[in-house]
Amino acid sequence: MSTAFAILTKPIELKTASVNQELNLQTISEVVVNGRVVIPKGSSVIGHVAGLTPKGKGNQKSLLAIVIDKAVVDGTQEIPLQAIIAAVAAPQDNSLSSDPTYGMMHSNEPKMVASGPGGSVRTGDLSSSSKVSSTAAIATANITGAPDKSLLLKQDSQGAIGFANDLSLSWQLTIPPPVTVFSTRQNNLKLDAGTQVLLRMAQPSRAR
Repeated sequence: MSTAFAILTKPIELKTASVNQELNLQTISEVVVNGRVVIPKGSSVIGHVAGLTPKGKGNQKSLLAIVIDKAVVDGTQEIPLQAIIAAVAAPQDNSLSSDPTYGMMHSNEPKMVASGPGGSVRTGDLSSSSKVSSTAAIATANITGAPDKSLLLKQDSQGAIGFANDLSLSWQLTIPPPVTVFSTRQNNLKLDAGTQVLLRMAQPSRAR
């Protein structure tokens, strides 16, 4: 098994999420297999919403199911992943989302929106062609260095850390692909940009 630390670059929220909506992460550590860097720090990791269940109408919890699909290296090379989100840590005052450099770089990023039914505007429901390979997270790391000093997770971390509600994680591993399920007794479930993520995965391979 391999692990990687990453940061969520865009928030995801149960109230506004839709099935197949993209989940976007940026790695802040390398994935090394047999002494070779397979996924460099700063690579994109793409997942999607596999299912969602709002609380109510017989549902005692709000549920959000996530599948990790692939890593994107150098903005072009795609590496399929079999991975789970083993742990998450809420953004802190000294985390990337609160970094003034990140705020400046993020404000200069192109705004990506998609029109929904009836002309309404939604964010997050974007096709793979709308991905941005160079994000504020990477630019901030290039300027200030990797945010390792504020990393709240460890290699053996598991579950949700630093969230005010009863957020918990579980995993469905019987049938591929692996699924991470977030659950809470609250009416909504939200992971903010800057949320730290520990990915645990089968060893990925990179084409030579």
